[in-house]
Amino acid sequence: MQYGLMGNRTNKIDAKGRISIPANMRGELGAEFVASRGTGKCLALFPLDEWDKFMAGIHEKVTHKKRKQLELFFLANAEKMSLDGQGRLLINDELRKKVGLDGEEQAVVFGNGTRIEIWNCKQFDIELGGITADEVDDILDEYDL
Repeated sequence: MQYGLMGNRTNKIDAKGRISIPANMRGELGAEFVASRGTGKCLALFPLDEWDKFMAGIHEKVTHKKRKQLELFFLANAEKMSLDGQGRLLINDELRKKVGLDGEEQAVVFGNGTRIEIWNCKQFDIELGGITADEVDDILDEYDL
């Protein structure tokens, strides 16, 4: 598994609901990808092969009742997409509402290893501030990393 998507940028959401994806993330994302709700309150952009791995993992590892819940959550909100010629993603109104981007002028584009996540700026700051350096050290020590 490769973790080529990393870093974050705060980018403008234009009046049509488009946001630019940083050039250094576009190649990893691919020409076509799947956009869906992510864990937490974000929009997740999965390269097609990572989407397939993610959904296969749900199918293989999760019990039937919980699998149905996860499939409903992710698949009902999923759409195969591509960026426009200027590297922008058009986020539809419904999805913008579900992930807290409705009415926002900016969002954080975060490279989360195997996918890109698009976050409401305030929510991203909350999530990012939700763990201290000491807690990170403790987790790394716990797993001998």
